[in-house]
Amino acid sequence: MQKTTSGGLASKDELSVREITDSHVQGVLKKNMAILKTTGEISLFSAKKFKEAMTERIENGVNIFLVDLSDTSHIDSSGLAAFISTQARLFKEAQGKIIIYSVPMHLQKIFELTKLDKLIGITIDLDAAIDKAMA
Repeated sequence: MQKTTSGGLASKDELSVREITDSHVQGVLKKNMAILKTTGEISLFSAKKFKEAMTERIENGVNIFLVDLSDTSHIDSSGLAAFISTQARLFKEAQGKIIIYSVPMHLQKIFELTKLDKLIGITIDLDAAIDKAMA
């Protein structure tokens, strides 16, 4: 299904960003941590929405993000730029970090080829992401 943006360009897959608030997970998290799940593409058409979701939480005191990419189908250079700029802000302002987990292999290769796996933590699942965040 193709959606048309106001600029007339089509987006194949609209991005959804939601915070995971399951009680069993929230019990182990600190106040400065948030778990986000993205669904769809983080691309030219949606990177701004992704960055705004993170910025809003940063302004509310979050400085550690655990991001589930299991249902993310594609990340382009705009999506990577959103990760980079957010990570730079987190580190500069609050010694914060982004940890991504459940990353599909084709997306993990993008993070490795661009060396972003050195800037952004990558783990296999949520438990490993929480452990890495607490370290």
